Order: sequence, then C-alpha cells, then structure tokens
Amino acid sequence: MQQIVFELMNGVAWGLVLALIALGLCLIYGLMGIINIAHGSLFMLGAVLGVHSVNVLGFNYWLVLIVAPLVIGLVGVFLNRTVFQHVVQRPPTVGLLATAGLLLIIDNSVLAVFGAVPESVLPPIGGAVQFFGIYYPKFRLAAAVIALAALLAVWAFLQFTRYGLWMRAVPQGRDLAAGVGVPIARVNDLTVGLAGIAAGLAGALVSPISAAHFQMGLTILAPAFIIVVIGGLGNLFGAVIVAIGYGLIRGIFTTSMSPTAAEAASLLVLLPMLYFRPNGLFGKR
Repeated sequence: MQQIVFELMNGVAWGLVLALIALGLCLIYGLMGIINIAHGSLFMLGAVLGVHSVNVLGFNYWLVLIVAPLVIGLVGVFLNRTVFQHVVQRPPTVGLLATAGLLLIIDNSVLAVFGAVPESVLPPIGGAVQFFGIYYPKFRLAAAVIALAALLAVWAFLQFTRYGLWMRAVPQGRDLAAGVGVPIARVNDLTVGLAGIAAGLAGALVSPISAAHFQMGLTILAPAFIIVVIGGLGNLFGAVIVAIGYGLIRGIFTTSMSPTAAEAASLLVLLPMLYFRPNGLFGKR
C-alpha cells in the first residue's frame, strides 16, 4: 500500500508536468491547426538549458526556472515567424513535414553544442514529507504545485484577458476575427510563445528529477500527442484531465512492472478509448 501511494503521488506530479507539455500542443493546434512535432524539442531545450545554466554557469535554480521558460518562449516566437506562419491554413502534411524538420534541427543542434551525456541538477529543495506512511521528496511536491499554478494561470489568462479572448475567438473564424480588427499576427506570436513557455517550464521542472539529454523530447512526444488526442484536439481542459489520469494509471502499473513497461501499458489502456470516442473524451462531435 505504501508503494502504491508513493507511485500515485509520482503519477499526479508527472501528470501535471505532462499537462504543461500537452497544453502547448493544444494551443498551437487549436489556434493555428498545426500539429507541432517539434514541441517535444522545446521541452528538451528547456531541460538542457536549465541543467547547463545551473551546473556550468552557476546560476541559481529558481532564477533559471523563471528565465529558461521565457527564453524558450522567445524561441517559439522565432519559430512562428520563420516557419509556422508560412504553413498556417495549408494541408496538415505541410505542417507535419515542417515541424519534423525543426525537430531534427533543434535536437542535432543541442547534440552539437551540449553533447550527448545525460545530466541533471541537484534538487533545490532537499528532504521529504511524511504522510500515509511514506516519505515523498519535497521538490517533487513543489514541482507539482508550480505546474498546477502555471496551468491555472494560463486558464485565467484565456478567460479574463483581451488577448485570451482573441485566442479563443480566432479558431472559430480567422477571417471574421481579422475583419473586426483582431491582430492575427500578434495573436499567433503570443500563442506559440505561450506554448514555448509551458514546454520550457516543464523541462526546467524535470531537470532535477530526471537527466536531460538531446533525445528526451522524442520520448515525451508520443504520450503528449496521445493525451491531446484522447482529451479532444484543441481542448485544454480535456488534455489536463487525461494527462493526470495517464500519470495515475502509469503510477499504478509502476508498482508491478518496470517504468518502460508501465508507460507502454498505460498507453495501451488509453488508446482503446478512441474507438468509443473518436473525437476524444471532451471533443465535440
């Protein structure tokens, strides 16, 4: 029972971090209709940048946790202006090929600059909290709280700000929104930048938990896409709920099998849901 509680806690923490990654995928697809294969590379870039800044440059981790996501957000804006804006409203295969090329460029650039050796940083918060007979690391609890706070902040931004209103309105009628004066280009920049910030924050949060390396974005890509599809393409709430559910299922399986097998088994549990709900659990018909 103690092991189950521990793994369930791990599942919730990992699910919230994964929800940050899925959030970025949802934002870009929901607004621009682009399936961003390179999104996992932005997550990896945030983790590698965080590790290098702390271990090599000697920066404080909490400072890096603020700066690294902003840097990745600027990278996202750059990618939007150089690539994404040229594939909006074009066939989906064009976006897939363009973002797949970006994935190769980013991953191999990180390999050339930072090398292939996995590295991590020391958790900035040591010790553990005792409850239900287990000792759970304090930093993992802090990471879960930060991820949850970021998700709530994005929700509040989308619901209660002018740009949030525009981001929700543009997918419903891009031409109509442009006709009434919505600055489409700035909304696209903000959307991709916000997605980059979310991915960079997720990467910086996991850097003290798991080793960062140039291929870690590939390992996260499949679960993130499956979560987005099962939650309902473009549905932010659905992606968050399914991400947490995936983390809990994975935590339960981890108590009786290896982490790799547990991840595969978790995905096998989720995939059949598409047979009954082809548009996702929270997607519209």
